[in-house]
Amino acid sequence: MKPSEASYSPMRYALAGLLIAPLAWLLQVVIAETVAAQSCYPFDTPLSAPLVPWMRPALVVISAVCLAAGGFGGVIAWRNLRRLAREMRGARRKRTELVWFVSRVAAMCSALFLFALIATDVALAIVSPCRWW
Repeated sequence: MKPSEASYSPMRYALAGLLIAPLAWLLQVVIAETVAAQSCYPFDTPLSAPLVPWMRPALVVISAVCLAAGGFGGVIAWRNLRRLAREMRGARRKRTELVWFVSRVAAMCSALFLFALIATDVALAIVSPCRWW
């Protein structure tokens, strides 16, 4: 057994690929909504411009970091899926099939939440948080 194979845990990578993209999207939505709400509606009164001048750059940075994290989770999920597809001829077939199934779900979940991250970024670019729709 090679040293690189000894430290490889496919279920750990499958769970990381399953959770990173959804958590990145959740983090993006929670932080962006909180910053926008506190900057545009500080005392339940809508403002025409944000209270802090750094709101828009902060939202762009938060979106970029979360998109990168979601992409990282997607890459982990797809690489783990491809690696498991090559190793499907192993001795412990049931365990490998379980990890392969979780890896497929992780890859699809990552793709879905990457789409959600991109849609949220497009909405940020189109809609101003301080104006009525």
